[in-house]
Amino acid sequence: MKKFLLLLLYFPIFAKTDSTNVLDEVKVYVFEQKRSTLNTPDAFVRSADLQRFSSTQFVSSLNSMAGVRMEERSPGSYRIAIRGSSLRAPFGVRNTKVYWNQIPFTDAGNNTYISLLEPSLFSNLTVTKGPSAGIYGAGTGGALLYESGAKGKALSAETVYHSLGGFKTAIDLSSENHRLYTSFNQQEGYRAQSAMKKQWISYEFHHNFAKALTLDLNTYYVDLMYQTPGGLTKAQFLANPEQARPAAGAFKSAQQQGATFKITSYGLSARASQVLNNVWAWDLSQAIQVNDVENPTIRNYEIRHEPNVSSRGVIHYKQNKNAVDFGYEFQIGQFDSQTFGNRKGIKDTLQVTQNTNIQSGNIFAQWDYQINSNWNSTVSLSANGYWTQYIGNEQNLTPRFAIVRKLGTHQRIIAKLASGYSPPSIAEMRPSTGIINTNLKSEKGWNKEITWRGKYAFFDWDISAYQFDLDETIVIRRAADGSDYFVNAGKTTQQGIEINYALRLGKSVNIRNSESIQNFRFSDYVSGTKNYSGNRLTGTSPFQHASLVQWEMHPRLTWNAQFLFTDFMYLNDANTEMLPASRVWNSKISYQQKHWGIWLTAENIFDELYVSGPDLNATGNRFYNASPGRYFQAGLKITLN
Repeated sequence: MKKFLLLLLYFPIFAKTDSTNVLDEVKVYVFEQKRSTLNTPDAFVRSADLQRFSSTQFVSSLNSMAGVRMEERSPGSYRIAIRGSSLRAPFGVRNTKVYWNQIPFTDAGNNTYISLLEPSLFSNLTVTKGPSAGIYGAGTGGALLYESGAKGKALSAETVYHSLGGFKTAIDLSSENHRLYTSFNQQEGYRAQSAMKKQWISYEFHHNFAKALTLDLNTYYVDLMYQTPGGLTKAQFLANPEQARPAAGAFKSAQQQGATFKITSYGLSARASQVLNNVWAWDLSQAIQVNDVENPTIRNYEIRHEPNVSSRGVIHYKQNKNAVDFGYEFQIGQFDSQTFGNRKGIKDTLQVTQNTNIQSGNIFAQWDYQINSNWNSTVSLSANGYWTQYIGNEQNLTPRFAIVRKLGTHQRIIAKLASGYSPPSIAEMRPSTGIINTNLKSEKGWNKEITWRGKYAFFDWDISAYQFDLDETIVIRRAADGSDYFVNAGKTTQQGIEINYALRLGKSVNIRNSESIQNFRFSDYVSGTKNYSGNRLTGTSPFQHASLVQWEMHPRLTWNAQFLFTDFMYLNDANTEMLPASRVWNSKISYQQKHWGIWLTAENIFDELYVSGPDLNATGNRFYNASPGRYFQAGLKITLN
């Protein structure tokens, strides 16, 4: 039966070419403007691919983008890196801001719990790569801009079953101005101690009032639990990749300690916008988010309460050849934690209590000017501020310059120079050791980039070359007891070439490929008596490739295939431990009627033994978190409208 399914899901394709088809152009909302992708200095979008293979996670869709890597340590535990931005992150998203409908989802402490987001909710994702000059707050990695909203009058119900011992159910009720979405997702996981449960409910309201006034309200609640199996040594990984971290010396196993990450999160946001006339417009958003975390680990038991408030406002001016945007973003966060001993998954004696207040914000201005019919320019400047009781008040100016040269109707040359700034997150200043690092410095750097973008007939492309020089790079360390802490690693130089291209064969076949060539190195890094200067950046691969084929075999029958190649990467700063290259094949076949659809997905078709999310600089060489072997998903969706 398995052989038949694999043959069905990976059947070769043939199609006739049609050179008369011109690929559609997409408009994205980025840098406060609704722009064509051809004219956007550094945006990259894949709106239709978010649920291409899975409605339970973003891994497959994000890893199809050049320069972007999403790692999965276990179900629910993710790390996202844009051009190597998350080498400092044990999990989650660092150095990159995340927005939901133009409202910050990243908290004041620069932490983003990306696993909270529900993939099926979103209709569009725009990715900016590299420094955003404060338009989207502090960050040198870029920004993820998620968009959702009402889909018209419809009621849909979805059920997904997968072979890792779990299922997902979801109900989506939408009208012109309202949307109610709820889902429940659970699975046992590939490894021992890797079960996951997630409950989500959200409501969105949209209304257009008189005088071009628009109001949007978003509210959500999510309850997420996932077990953390822990890292393995290479020998343990090869002997039994499905096992959780065993006991070692004085440390009990992950199962004995009930290692689990539990988070309850809820939030409310409101956004008002108005077009005053042909020249002026404004929008204002306010949001509150509360995260409650309970995290028993192998070494301790931590409880955190994290309320956050954010405000963002922008005034837009556009007349003739000028477009000016100026505004602010401000966030306040309270981070209260208690650390206990962990006695077989039960909190024991209180060890330390820490209460931290963080305030962050920026004032920004941006000027877009059309020089003539062939040249466009963008200049922006942001004044950023960051305050905690640990490092006091920190201020920084970040400018950004971009120029777009039009080459005919469908080609552009784009040059960019941008400054980036990223203060240490609360998790880095107050790591799992419990010792506050008041000497941790902010990262600062400059990015230089040139892009050639265009389309012709059935072919489009996007080629970028960049160099990012970063000072005071923050990297992760692990103590002998397995706890994480962070240090500044001097300077890094990150050079790369990113190639994205798409090909349409006739009306039924689309092929997309992306290549990431990366030379990321420590340029000045001395740790004690050890000099790591010239070494490759930990956890970054010199080459990544992604291929996606979509074939409409019939108006109702579609087949998708994906190939992901990730070259080797070093697992420690010394470059003495290396993770070998991986090759992963995924496939999906779906049948869609007017009111219902079914699909079958095969992930890791050839049962590759690989690691998607390694633990970097791990003590005891416990780098390895095994990714699932071959597994299947089957889904049914019914829609009434």
